[in-house]
Amino acid sequence: MKKLLIAAAAASAVLFCSTGVLAQAVKSQVPTLKQQVEDLKEAVLMLQKRVNYLESIVPTSSIPLMPADPKLSPVSTSGAVFLLGIDQPVKNGNGSEFVLTVVNPQSITYTNAHFTIHVFGKDAEGNPDAYKNAYLLTRETKVIQAGSKNQFRFVVPDMPLDNFAVAYVVGIEFGGIATENAQ
Repeated sequence: MKKLLIAAAAASAVLFCSTGVLAQAVKSQVPTLKQQVEDLKEAVLMLQKRVNYLESIVPTSSIPLMPADPKLSPVSTSGAVFLLGIDQPVKNGNGSEFVLTVVNPQSITYTNAHFTIHVFGKDAEGNPDAYKNAYLLTRETKVIQAGSKNQFRFVVPDMPLDNFAVAYVVGIEFGGIATENAQ
């Protein structure tokens, strides 16, 4: 019995000592308030970068731009909205050409704007998988001024005028914002 009490006392002593050591170890691992603030700042910056990245990959809303449709259609991309339309295509050699009208109704000037247009022939019947009858065109411009109307000419090689059906804006990207005017 005496041996059992000695063993129990020894176990208690070991447990008490190790608990004290464990408590001390846990206490030393708790970061300071300053370190916690720094960690939170770092986490916020990382999350902000992630949000910026996710906003940059938001797909452009795309709607068909019908030739000679008198109204402009709103297209939104990366938090910006532009009004777009195309004129009636004209013959250009073996192909055709059209003018894309871009209106920036905002009080923001955008720089290094890059437009990507997908043009379908009538035989594609608006099918985005009918790539043999479709053309991908791009255009870049230095500035889209706030409140401005801009026109860009696109040539569609080897798409005869009588085959031109519809154009879709598949991408609008810009390098930055030049100015933000007060409204």
